Amino acid sequence: MLFHDEEAMLFCMHCQKETLHDIQYMNEIISSIECTECHNQMSIDIDAMNQFYHYLYERLVSKPGRLTEEARQDFSKFLATMPMRIISKPMRFTNEYNQMNKEVKDYVSRVKQDEDQND
Repeated sequence: MLFHDEEAMLFCMHCQKETLHDIQYMNEIISSIECTECHNQMSIDIDAMNQFYHYLYERLVSKPGRLTEEARQDFSKFLATMPMRIISKPMRFTNEYNQMNKEVKDYVSRVKQDEDQND
């Protein structure tokens, strides 16, 4: 998953106490941290498109290894599901690509809006 959120107890410089924070990740890199009490937010400038392409590249490069592992675990199931997977994979990849591309574009526009508000 390209984007995901986690929560953690961190010391808030604005509240001057330990509070719950929402941490947003993009491709395992922290993109922002927000205090859930005072909503003070710190954003980290990330090249979203670069991270998106890196994520896709890693998924494509690791696919042969993941398929090999599946074949080792249960070869008969692997062979039985392969014809349908070969047919459906291009459609599933296209859907995943379109969804992630939309998320990246939304992220970039959100960052741009935040920068405009801060100016």
